[in-house]
Amino acid sequence: MVLIARPGSGLDSLGVLCALCGAALIATYQLLSRVLARTEGTVAMLFYTALLGMAIYGLVFPWFWEGRMPSLLQAALLVSTGITGGLGHFLFTAAHRHAPASLLAPVMYVQLMWASLLGWLVFSHVPEQISIIGMCVVAVSGAAVALHSRSSRIAPAVVTTPADPS
Repeated sequence: MVLIARPGSGLDSLGVLCALCGAALIATYQLLSRVLARTEGTVAMLFYTALLGMAIYGLVFPWFWEGRMPSLLQAALLVSTGITGGLGHFLFTAAHRHAPASLLAPVMYVQLMWASLLGWLVFSHVPEQISIIGMCVVAVSGAAVALHSRSSRIAPAVVTTPADPS
């Protein structure tokens, strides 16, 4: 993460802090999803997550509303964001019910690729070379952990027999 954010590189400190807080919250959400997937239903977990988000955004919303109604295109984009986000959360929660977290974690690193690609396409921002190296380090590290944990689960147990006393 230090290679990506590069403290002192001129990035907005508040933005880096928000990204760090966001990463901590996502990690917490993922850990809780993994733990609760054993006992709670996928739809129930999705409902409570949406309820909490609605409550938080409902409290903050009045201070950020600019008074303009969204256009038809903007409203359609908001609705599609809600539908695809809800579907993504459902699939994420269901995946935690059926696969170990060490196998799912590297899939989450695909977000780095998509964020970079969309940053380039939408905002014409190409990450600097050192940031790309940092993203690769994070992704390769996650993949290595997943491969290591998978190989340790698959490896056959070594059976030892006591030495023959004769």
